[in-house]
Amino acid sequence: MASSPQPDLGRRMMNQALAVLAMVGVIVYFVYSGNVELDEPVVFEVTTTQGATAGTADVIPVTLELRIINLSKDGAALTVPSQCDTFNWFLTGLDNEFVQSMADEGDCPKQTVSTWLDANKAMEETHVLALDPKRVHPGEYRLHVRYWGHETTKDITIK
Repeated sequence: MASSPQPDLGRRMMNQALAVLAMVGVIVYFVYSGNVELDEPVVFEVTTTQGATAGTADVIPVTLELRIINLSKDGAALTVPSQCDTFNWFLTGLDNEFVQSMADEGDCPKQTVSTWLDANKAMEETHVLALDPKRVHPGEYRLHVRYWGHETTKDITIK
């Protein structure tokens, strides 16, 4: 008489469950020991400050403080296709309708540009946006910023 396949099936399921449990344990160990980074190793932050209120000047100056932080244990190369791609921005309404963008600086040579960001270091830069009061009025807007290949979106209030 042939033996029943049931005991063999139960043993295989138990072995698979133990293998999955072991894999989860290894992953948890490496995450908690710091050998695996779950977060993005390079963080991009933007802080905005409005200089003058809308309606009081020919332009509405908004200062951007840009900061890229390398949180990894290794240095990181930041590379963009051209000099014009190191910094760019555009402004939309909260409905994502276009309002204004960075002025075209003319012809930009298509030559790759790179810089190096050491481990656990930050790179900071400040830019002043000259918003057009004919296009930008007091209210809520969404600012889209690209800096050295990293992008972020920030909701801002124009006063």
